[in-house]
Amino acid sequence: MRFVDANVFIYILTKSPKEDYLISKSVLKRIEDGEKAVTSTVIIQEVVDWLECNNRRDEVGKFLTALNSYTTMMKVEVSWREMLNVLSDKEKYDLDFVDAITLQVMKKNNVSEIYTNDKDFDRVEWVRRIWK
Repeated sequence: MRFVDANVFIYILTKSPKEDYLISKSVLKRIEDGEKAVTSTVIIQEVVDWLECNNRRDEVGKFLTALNSYTTMMKVEVSWREMLNVLSDKEKYDLDFVDAITLQVMKKNNVSEIYTNDKDFDRVEWVRRIWK
């Protein structure tokens, strides 16, 4: 199982840059075809925030409906305890808050691979970043 980061969804929504869009499309096709994956409600909120900040509020429903159609992708909630636990990873790996939450979700779900082009995850020795 692999974690799906927000940029996968945002590249699909923007259809650019072309190479990242094509990689994201390939990632989601694998999941559509049955590959198991996980993302978090924090990541989903990040994408919804992006849509709203870019005057694309009318697409929120379509995004959530599309996301719901990926039946092999778990959508996991983040607890208050997990939010507090991010502080050590945030500092240790020099990550922003959402990336540190992602690490917590990955640990909790025994996931060590992530679909993302965010190179900040390269600083985490136990995470394998996949972008192809």
